[in-house]
Amino acid sequence: MRPLLRPLTHHLHHLRSRPRPLPSLFQKTNHALTRLHTSYASLPPLIRLPLSTFLTLLSYAPILWFLQTHILQLMLVTGPSMYPFLNPDIDTSLRKDAVLVRMWRAAEDVRRGDVVVFRSPVHPGTLAVKRVVALEGDSVVPAPPSSGPPYPVRGEQEVSLGHVWVEGEYPGHSRGSYDSNSYGAVSRSLILGKVIAVVWPWSRRSWISADDWRGNDRVRERRLGEGMHIVV
Repeated sequence: MRPLLRPLTHHLHHLRSRPRPLPSLFQKTNHALTRLHTSYASLPPLIRLPLSTFLTLLSYAPILWFLQTHILQLMLVTGPSMYPFLNPDIDTSLRKDAVLVRMWRAAEDVRRGDVVVFRSPVHPGTLAVKRVVALEGDSVVPAPPSSGPPYPVRGEQEVSLGHVWVEGEYPGHSRGSYDSNSYGAVSRSLILGKVIAVVWPWSRRSWISADDWRGNDRVRERRLGEGMHIVV
């Protein structure tokens, strides 16, 4: 019987020496979550409650990001280029206007008089806020500067297809208004949002509408049936 038992004993030893299968990813994850829950439950209430609130808010982060990027965004206006419409106290106070910006399809329904936020065509990393004074097909006479050398853009300009003419509102364009008078019409693709309300300071809270704009006498609007210049 000795020759018969030797293979069987060797086979049993081989089975005992085989490595055990590694736990699955699900088992590892479940084990880690169980330990985490146990650790969380053992925390004092003074720590557990704030941590729970933080984790709950963190779970809403993707939704808030989507809303801020594609729907509505709160922005702080810096600089004097839209004075006195925005930041009217810039000469006497450090207080800045906070505005509500509609991001959803802002470039698709732009009207004359809209205040828009766009990427600067000369400084792409900078956001600018200006008023749209002319649309594609309109003719614009660039504003003369109140002092200093003339603007680079001279003579009557026709706004080409897919572009808008934007300007700041500081009187005389003499301070801080770097706009279409300097770099020409702006592509609609650069428009990120439309300013729809001033929300701070509280005393100046109000809705912003293109209907409240009085127009610009340097702009000749394109009439129905007139041709349009197309940039290729």
